[in-house]
Parts: sequence; C-alpha cells; structure tokens
Amino acid sequence: MNHPRFQTDKVCSPVTVVLCSLRELGFENGTVYADIFARADELGLQPCQPDTGLFLRLSYTDQAQSKDSVLSGTHRAPDSAVTVLSEFLEEDDDFPKGLYLRNVGGTLWLRGYVCDNTYIWAPEDVFAFEKR
Repeated sequence: MNHPRFQTDKVCSPVTVVLCSLRELGFENGTVYADIFARADELGLQPCQPDTGLFLRLSYTDQAQSKDSVLSGTHRAPDSAVTVLSEFLEEDDDFPKGLYLRNVGGTLWLRGYVCDNTYIWAPEDVFAFEKR
C-alpha cells in the first residue's frame, strides 16, 4: 500500500465498477492478461486505478462467501474472489500484480497476488473493471 502508484491522498471522484467473469467476456477456456485488457477495451471497460481495490473492499461488504478457506498457494484465483484489474505496479513477476477481494467465513479480505503474464486465468474468474 506504500507503493507510489497508490494515491489515496488524491481527491476521489466516483467511478462505476463492473464485475464480470471471463466467461461473460467470451473466454470459454480462460485466457491471459493481454487478452483481458484487450477485451475490456473493446467493451468500453478499463483497468481500475491501483488504489480502487482499497475503496472497493471498504464498500463491497455483501460479497459472496468463499466455499474454500484456503487463502493462498493454490496457483489459481481463490473461490469467489474478485480480482481488481489494474495496470501492473511493477514488471517484476515476484512483485504483486494487483489486489483481489474475498469473503472467507464472514471476514472480508483484501490481498495481493503474484503471477506472470503467461498465467491462464480460468473462465469462472471474476474481475473488476472501471466503466468509461
């Protein structure tokens, strides 16, 4: 949260956030980041600002509970997670690419995730976009 791209001290303006699974975006077999960014652009959606995940976690309090309490180490997006699509904070694949939200046992989580550009996201993975 101390990364310079998180600008929580700026004046905030309302944004419309859209949640979509990759299947809803037409990716029946999942896909990689580059395809997600391209499809979002085609549909009038854009990546969220990096700090949008912070505000989304504070406001999205009725997120469905996860059926799986495992929080990490599975090499897939967790059950019922919402990945906040944003431009990468760093190009280093060992540095978190962004944030995701989860509800585990009634506790709301905001966590970072690590992957590379070749990671294939599953069709059921849900992403948050900003609507232009």
